[in-house]
Amino acid sequence: MKKQYSVPALEKSIAILEYLSSSEEDLTITEIHQKLDIPKATVFMILQVMEGHNLVTKSRDGRYSIGPRIYSWGLGYMTKMELRKIAHPYLEKLSKETGHTVHLGRISDNRVLFIDKVEQPSFIKFNTFIGMQSDIHCCALGKAMAAHLDPAQLDEIIAAIGLGKYTENTITNYDMFKKVLKLIRQTGYAVEDEEGEIGVRCIGSAIFNAEGEVAGAVSVTALKSNLTSDQYPYIGEKVSQTAMAVSQALGYRPKQEGGKILDYTEK
Repeated sequence: MKKQYSVPALEKSIAILEYLSSSEEDLTITEIHQKLDIPKATVFMILQVMEGHNLVTKSRDGRYSIGPRIYSWGLGYMTKMELRKIAHPYLEKLSKETGHTVHLGRISDNRVLFIDKVEQPSFIKFNTFIGMQSDIHCCALGKAMAAHLDPAQLDEIIAAIGLGKYTENTITNYDMFKKVLKLIRQTGYAVEDEEGEIGVRCIGSAIFNAEGEVAGAVSVTALKSNLTSDQYPYIGEKVSQTAMAVSQALGYRPKQEGGKILDYTEK
């Protein structure tokens, strides 16, 4: 039997971090003291040390929340996820074939979480990054996934985050958004035309797991001048094929044509 060790100060620190991470609101020292039954002086000292290491963040009114270093640790774990590992070679291939930046994302806390990014050598760089979040209605990744979500789940997401306006092209009407999602299901890919950022266009397609559920999405991002509307069908097909290849690698089996399952997994 493995021997159990105990470091009281460390256990108290972990308890505080767990409480902060589970709370929907920032917490005061008194609230932490009352909930965890840890002396106020001890809570204060632990928070001071953790704040110095960016493990917690203190607001102007003296409330504490989880800090950026915890977030970066979470990203370290996230980069080891199965989806990212499986998808990365396909993202690299898509980026080389199109010459554009490619992103991989999934839905997390009702928003799109970027979990991978592949760029080509170029002076054009986008300020996206792994760990970045975006609303689902204003990026190709989000629209591609939203098109295949259960209607009830989509309703919950929109009710929670709304349809915020980021540019003149952002879709802010839910009925209109649903019409766009229907078109995405028909074409197999989503187009984002300066809806999240002026001058930027994206094309994305959903990824499915072995159960046929939405597991994520892949997208190509480019300047508007480098991704003209006449290129949509070609880039859209490339993105869709990449998404299908990743889906199949995850165990998804698409509809059969002529009794044969199409295989897109060759890298």
